[in-house]
Amino acid sequence: MIVYDAHCHLEAVRQINSPRPLAVAAVNLQDIIKLDKYRQQNNLAKIGIGIHPWFIDPEVELINYQQQLIAIIETYQPDFIGECGLDYNKPHFEYQQLLCELHCKLAQHYQLPIIFHCVRAYNQLLQIIARYPTLKGMLHGFNSNSEMARQLTKKNISLGIGSLVTNPNTQIYKSVAKLPLEFILVESDSPFMPMTGQEYSTPDDCLTYATAIANQQQKTQQEITCRVNANWIKLFS
Repeated sequence: MIVYDAHCHLEAVRQINSPRPLAVAAVNLQDIIKLDKYRQQNNLAKIGIGIHPWFIDPEVELINYQQQLIAIIETYQPDFIGECGLDYNKPHFEYQQLLCELHCKLAQHYQLPIIFHCVRAYNQLLQIIARYPTLKGMLHGFNSNSEMARQLTKKNISLGIGSLVTNPNTQIYKSVAKLPLEFILVESDSPFMPMTGQEYSTPDDCLTYATAIANQQQKTQQEITCRVNANWIKLFS
């Protein structure tokens, strides 16, 4: 049984020839041409456009980013906005927040789901999301406790769970049993977030992550797979 991958990147899917449900995210605006071409090859794929906080250029004025994003959205009709978000470990955090808010504004305006990257900035992200009440989306690589999960899901933000759920030393491993299944999505973040001992991740690893979630929630692997696939369809359709 295939687990639908809620977050991956072009580097991992170019060699996947058969159609399968994948949500493939951009990290910069230049990705859109390759993403659009891939979607034509895989009609089950969903593609997103956004500026990852690692790739922000603070020399670009916010209005210029806005104009570029609008032009791309209206030309290429992406299925979601992202990957975008906040990373406290990276520079220009104030500008990150402004750009994250711009992504939220556009996602709400165009009624598109949004995919967030968030490192050490959950509270700041929640403050931004709160200003956009009709927003829906996913925080990818979720690695926090059940209270943070509750705050996110109250704002209609689902939780992307990947390789960290296989590591007993992580917060998500300790908290996943308490997370609401209706807000769980499984993601590979491939090729960038492999399990311990692997060189890179692939969309096929999602089955391993779904099995880990099933074990923690005391459900069958089939139950988890059916539910997270339904969640994927609900978010991206």
